[in-house]
Amino acid sequence: MSAGNLESELLRRAVGGDRASLAELLLLHYDGLQRHVGRRIRAADGAPARTERLLSADDVLHQTLVRAAQRISTFRPRQEGTFRAWLFTIADNLIKDAEKRRRRERRAGVEGGPGRPPGQSGSWAALVERIAGDGTTASAKTQRRENARRLQAALAALPDDYRNVIERYYLGHQSLDEIAQATGATKGSVRAMCYRGRKRLRELMGRSSLYFSG
Repeated sequence: MSAGNLESELLRRAVGGDRASLAELLLLHYDGLQRHVGRRIRAADGAPARTERLLSADDVLHQTLVRAAQRISTFRPRQEGTFRAWLFTIADNLIKDAEKRRRRERRAGVEGGPGRPPGQSGSWAALVERIAGDGTTASAKTQRRENARRLQAALAALPDDYRNVIERYYLGHQSLDEIAQATGATKGSVRAMCYRGRKRLRELMGRSSLYFSG
């Protein structure tokens, strides 16, 4: 299957609600989106350090994947390259929003205000270890990087309630009690969603090479 036909098929299935295809579609564009986000943040107002304080490249990448997943049912492909451009536009708008927040904070006399949930950046490694395992050999480290890519794509493709709990627990380091209080759910249901969310993540990651076989 050609690259264009692969993307078209994944898009058709993802728009129709197939989350495994959605995860694979996001993974297909992961590297290009990561490069685009890095360039945009470095170029933002010529002041990458200040932009980084508001929103890191990893956070922009993750939020872009999540927003794309949330809006995928409304996406209407027009021609080849449209989905890639759509992802880039989402990322650009996130960065522009961060820059606007920075300007508002500077006018209000606030420096370095928080632009992301606490504890998210730097927590991806721990989440990869919990979900996909870890290793110390060169080959294991290479696989771990690939697992991280698959994990972010799969996490974005999760239903919102599962993703919310996983992000709060593993990336935000909130306790089950804190998540229950914030979401209005019981501690038992939060624990169950966390378990089911981890299981679903593994399933989506395991199927991430589904369309590349053969």
